[in-house]
Formats: sequence, structure tokens, C-alpha cells
Amino acid sequence: MKRISSTFALLVLSTQIAWADRPVTAEEHARINSVIAAFGCFATDIEFDDDDNRYEIDDADCGGRERYDMELNTSFEIVDGERPVTPLERQLIDAALEKLGCSGGTAEFEFDDKYFEIEDVRCDGGRYEVKLTQDFDFIQKSPD
Repeated sequence: MKRISSTFALLVLSTQIAWADRPVTAEEHARINSVIAAFGCFATDIEFDDDDNRYEIDDADCGGRERYDMELNTSFEIVDGERPVTPLERQLIDAALEKLGCSGGTAEFEFDDKYFEIEDVRCDGGRYEVKLTQDFDFIQKSPD
């Protein structure tokens, strides 16, 4: 009886694992790429995770050396992951950093916590990581 139960449990588990992700349709793929194009990104590796009810993008190409992972809900809104900043956001980040007496750095937006993270910022002769709200208000500065 234990052997049958173990075999059944393994069968159920393997079936659930197989159903965890599915390929996206051509329409879903196009719609997702139209959303992330606003940030200069394009994705080829996209799956729909049935367990989380989300689209998962692995290694979106955003025109630079960096690759970004993102998750979108079924309304095609980005809800998790990170993305590069737009040119306008970069200008607003630079203005916020200038108010702090800082400059430079590499910035990205963190969707899960809804803030901008700027690494390698020059302040007071040192290098720091700075976090700004999505409204470009200061949150935190820590040594990088």
C-alpha cells in the first residue's frame, strides 16, 4: 500500500511540475514585448507560470550589457523584477542626486519594492548605493 501511495504521489507531483509553465502564444508574446518596449527592452524567453498566474521573462535585452528578469500579471502590467531607467527618469534621478551632493551611478527600477536603485554613486569622495522612491524622493544611501 505504501508503494502504491508513493508511486501515486510521485505521479501527481511530476504532473504538477509539468503544468507549472506553458509557452506563451504569439499574441501574448507580441503584447508583452509592446509593454517592455517602453523601456527599450525586447524579450525572447517568455513563459506563463500557471502556479503564480504570471508571465515570466528571463534575460530581456534592454540595449545594453545588462539583462533583466521581469514578471507581468494577466493584465500585462509589470509586477516584479527590474528594468532600466528611461532617459527622462535618468534626468530626474540626476537632479535628485545633485540635491544630495552626489552624481553618476548606474540606475534601475525595482518593481517589487517600487524604488529606483542607483549603484556606484559618487558622494563625499566615496561610492554609494542610493535608493529613491518612484517619485524621486530620497530613501537611503549606503556604502557601495
